[in-house]
Amino acid sequence: MQIDVITTREALNGLKQNWDDLYEKDPEAQFFLSWTFLSSYVRRYEGGWSVLAARPGPKGTPYVALLPLRLRTRLNKKTGFCHNEINMAGNYAADYAGIVCAPGFAERAIPALAGHLLKMNWAKLHLENLRMSDKRRRLLLDNLVDKRLTAQRMQRVNKTDNVDNCICPAVALPENWDSYLEQNTSSNTRQKIRRFLRKLDSSDEFRITHADASTIDRDIGIILEMWRIKWAPRKGNLIPGLMRSNRILFKDAFESGTLFLPILWQADKPLGGLAFLVDPVKKAVLFHLAGRDETANDIPSGLVLHGYCIRRAIEQGFRSYDFLRGNEAYKYSYGVEETAIHCFLVKTRTGRNLGDRLDPRSVGSVLEQATKFHEAGNLTNAENGYRQILEVNPRHSRTLYGLGQLLAAKGDHWSAADTFATLVEIAPQSLKAWSRLAIEYQALSRHAEAAHAFRKVLELNPDLPGAQYGLGRSLAQLRQMDEAAKVLSAVQDKADKPVDPVLRAKARVQLQKLKEEANPCYIRLEPSNARSPILEQAGA
Repeated sequence: MQIDVITTREALNGLKQNWDDLYEKDPEAQFFLSWTFLSSYVRRYEGGWSVLAARPGPKGTPYVALLPLRLRTRLNKKTGFCHNEINMAGNYAADYAGIVCAPGFAERAIPALAGHLLKMNWAKLHLENLRMSDKRRRLLLDNLVDKRLTAQRMQRVNKTDNVDNCICPAVALPENWDSYLEQNTSSNTRQKIRRFLRKLDSSDEFRITHADASTIDRDIGIILEMWRIKWAPRKGNLIPGLMRSNRILFKDAFESGTLFLPILWQADKPLGGLAFLVDPVKKAVLFHLAGRDETANDIPSGLVLHGYCIRRAIEQGFRSYDFLRGNEAYKYSYGVEETAIHCFLVKTRTGRNLGDRLDPRSVGSVLEQATKFHEAGNLTNAENGYRQILEVNPRHSRTLYGLGQLLAAKGDHWSAADTFATLVEIAPQSLKAWSRLAIEYQALSRHAEAAHAFRKVLELNPDLPGAQYGLGRSLAQLRQMDEAAKVLSAVQDKADKPVDPVLRAKARVQLQKLKEEANPCYIRLEPSNARSPILEQAGA
């Protein structure tokens, strides 16, 4: 069994037919593992998602199992060190997660997927919301046993209302509406549903609309605003992000034809709405979010909407009405059965990544953090971040430049010079790299190498007076007086281009030193009213 790692949008798109075939055949597959859902959702974190794909033969053989994942990079602000965490790809939007697997291949494919996970670089593996058979779950967890790791089962009970989010109620729908009412509901609930649906069906005052292309934005806005009003006191600062995330989710689902969003109205006033994700392959409707006007009491909007939607689902041939995570009491009035999902945290004993190195895909985010530390003057944390990157990619040019700057600022000119020397091998056309290398060599009094580096700078840009000055200084130290004087005179005499007055003055001082060394008969006189030394010939 071979494992390929899918990381590009092009490869993911090319996987669609294989994925759809697996999804249809896999009895454990559910909507949040569908290509339709995941290919859309992972756009939110391009560069961070991957799919581990198991094939039983050579390249080109159809895959028999797929494990969608998401990479995250976490920072220790005290040390500047980063580690990686892996989540299931749909987490934070998907209520369920797992593996898509062809029947008959789990015993071979799932251990192979687990084995590949152990070769990756991570410190925490979040196996959240696993909706898998005991057999598949054991195949995964048993093959993640490793002396470097610990594993623990996580509880997901909301302490505020004691809701267990690892319990998922759903209704197995019969073939007709009357059978559902008789088999799944109490006499009291059955009577209420029938009475209020008759009122809805015969009323000119109450109606239910379904979001379409002309109303989708309005209807999403209605349901999310009702939801916000209810949950804002409890969720606080999380509300804007959750609103934004759900809006994107609903729009994507609408575009793919997998959103059902009914709104209950009283005349022109919306009373409530439900948002469903619809799985035409598995014949399931998944209740995702509700919003209702808490001040309206003329009709029980939740009961009416769920009754209406269950009846419609049965009429359209759906087999499951899924309330997703959470054992809230109201769900049980609809005749649900419970399914348990499982959450596990697998982590390294050291808190550092397996292999003690970053996942290469996290280099960009680690560099961003290291740069922030550097700019804030926190050189220790910045250096830790830079060096973590170079362990993964020793020739990462931006990191080499940042580390070289940092080492120079610390006064470690030997290490800074080595760093910039590596950088100019990688980026021989980099003006900044050659300039930095030349400055570090000069600080170390390695003037032959400094002169060579300054000449490289001037090859790339002949009109840099700073490089000319630096070259002149090193040439003077190498006792190449004529060439040094020529280069320094070019800095002092530039009339056609602006030159920093301080740099021009430095060049003049260096020229004066050269003249003094070349002709001992010259002495330096500095009149009290002059800012710069003046050379006078003795006896003149």
